[in-house]
Amino acid sequence: MKTTALLATGIDHIELVAANIPEPGPGELVVEALYTPISPGTEMRCLAGRQIGVSFPYIPGYSMIGRIGARGPGVTIPEGTLVFCQGTEKADRALAWGGHIAHALRSAASVFPLPAGIDPLSAALAKLAAIAYRGVRVAKTQPHEEVAVVGLGPIGQLSARLHRLAGARVVAADLDASRVALAQSAGIEALVPTEGLVPAFAQRQPTGADVVVDSTGAPPVLQQSVRLVKSKPWDNSLTEPARLVIQGSYAEDVIFDYHQAFYRELSVLFPRDNQPRDIEAVLRFIAGGQLNTRDLISEVCTPQEAPRIYAALRAAKPGLVTAAFDWQ
Repeated sequence: MKTTALLATGIDHIELVAANIPEPGPGELVVEALYTPISPGTEMRCLAGRQIGVSFPYIPGYSMIGRIGARGPGVTIPEGTLVFCQGTEKADRALAWGGHIAHALRSAASVFPLPAGIDPLSAALAKLAAIAYRGVRVAKTQPHEEVAVVGLGPIGQLSARLHRLAGARVVAADLDASRVALAQSAGIEALVPTEGLVPAFAQRQPTGADVVVDSTGAPPVLQQSVRLVKSKPWDNSLTEPARLVIQGSYAEDVIFDYHQAFYRELSVLFPRDNQPRDIEAVLRFIAGGQLNTRDLISEVCTPQEAPRIYAALRAAKPGLVTAAFDWQ
């Protein structure tokens, strides 16, 4: 089947090209793309040539919202059903998850029909929301706890909202005032740490945080994030260890102060992607109005505009959190 896709052909170079996917076989279907969102951390690292196991050229992208088109034998999902899925599983091009494509070949078992009434564009961020929600689940955040979120890109914004949905008090920070304002508009206590990260959080969380979420991908910031964690009293109390949840996208080893971690008896958690239950949960949250994602898609553009929007993300354009491609 002939289609079109975005193709990363070299460092910081992307273009719209012709592509082909196979016709659906037994248990397979074709998803006709409506929207495919950009995951800035991973995609920009891949486009910079810094992702292990990814080499040019490749079709990028994590996920899509689309409509069921062609179906293979044994598929019972009706044609026209709106679904969330990840990238195409097969194509005549190499895939770095293969999400930015006009048609995706998927197994029927791997797509998620959208809940009734959900906004398809809001649902496009379900993958990123599920990654953030996986962080909430592995941290086992409790309603009585304090959470600090460092970095307010898409994952940080979603992490702040989902930890708050778990009942915790959340304080978040970013150097970009527009991202701080966006978090504040969503009801998050957020700040620009003009006086430094540690002093800024100390004013809001003087005894430290039970859970610190690093979503920056910046090693120097991670070293400071460790110091935001609550120190553990060395007595017979049954307090749970504080947790550092690393949700940032790192191309190299991460390093932080051993003594800072030691005296906090710190648990360091690395949420690994997401599970299907996380996708299902965040789709319910979005459909039920508990989680707003639409405001995080700063721009909706055509696939032909991909070079411009990736350049804007690379330049960290103020006010740009992420974008989605409209394939309709």
